[in-house]
Amino acid sequence: MNLPRRYVVRMLFFLFLVGGACVLLYPVLQKTFMTNPVLNGLIAFVLFIGIILNFRSVLVLNKEIRWITNETLPLDDASVAPLRLLSPLALILKNNRAKGNAVISPTIARSVLDSVGMRLEETRDISRYLIGLSTFLGLLGTFWGLMSTVGAVGDVISSLNVSGESATDAFNTIKDGLQAPMSGMGTAFSSSLIGLAGALIMGFLDLQAGGAQNHFYNGLDEHLVALTRYASGIGSSDDSVTSNAAYTNALLEQLVESLADIRRQMQKDADAANENAQNETELLRFASRIDRTLSQIDKGADTRQETLLRELRDSFRVLTRTVSGTDER
Repeated sequence: MNLPRRYVVRMLFFLFLVGGACVLLYPVLQKTFMTNPVLNGLIAFVLFIGIILNFRSVLVLNKEIRWITNETLPLDDASVAPLRLLSPLALILKNNRAKGNAVISPTIARSVLDSVGMRLEETRDISRYLIGLSTFLGLLGTFWGLMSTVGAVGDVISSLNVSGESATDAFNTIKDGLQAPMSGMGTAFSSSLIGLAGALIMGFLDLQAGGAQNHFYNGLDEHLVALTRYASGIGSSDDSVTSNAAYTNALLEQLVESLADIRRQMQKDADAANENAQNETELLRFASRIDRTLSQIDKGADTRQETLLRELRDSFRVLTRTVSGTDER
């Protein structure tokens, strides 16, 4: 996806040609403009606003394109805050990254594309309205001038007095009276000329802005393919997909998310079970060591008892022999 420089160059080149034509026709345009400076000035102001809005609708795409073409897709607040068209996508990716998921589903990708398309259309609505407003102001000047012309012609006709004036006086009266109708015709044609010229200029700029936005939309569609979880068979852009299929796709997406949560919970439970098993093993080993120690203590006690009994028997035998020997003497 490239920056819309070529569209900006076309718009600037067209305005350069229009400016050159205005310089060459300046005396005629000045005279035309001064026939009704208030209405013509309003039309020129609408043209100026339309030019600014069309350039803005193209230049605002630069930061969106720079963000989406970045290799790391920065999701910090400082990078996401300036975004206007791709802010929903940035929020979704930020939430997915927090969950350890770096991709999005086809249904969400389609929703993001629809949201971006609607926002692009909204940015051009005012421009299109200004084109119609410029044409309307030109037609308004036309009818205004025609009404002034009709009224002035009626005044000229009512002021004629054929019976009491000579032909020369009547001709001079008609000539003086026709100045007001001619002024009204000048207002009608000048306003129509400036209004239609302004609509033509804004129409060309709006056409280039639409081309830049379509280029951005198609490039975004290609970038979202790389962020999609699986094939585009689910959530396809085909207009023939029915509402039942869309509902089924949404359920499948929700099922996938639920299974992922269950898998993460089972992994946590398995880790906890392994830790408990290790603790139980340590306890069994400790109990086994205590049992061996007690057995050794019991064996030692038995040995000491046997030794004492043996010594006691030997002492008793010696005493018996001693007593028996004394009795014999």
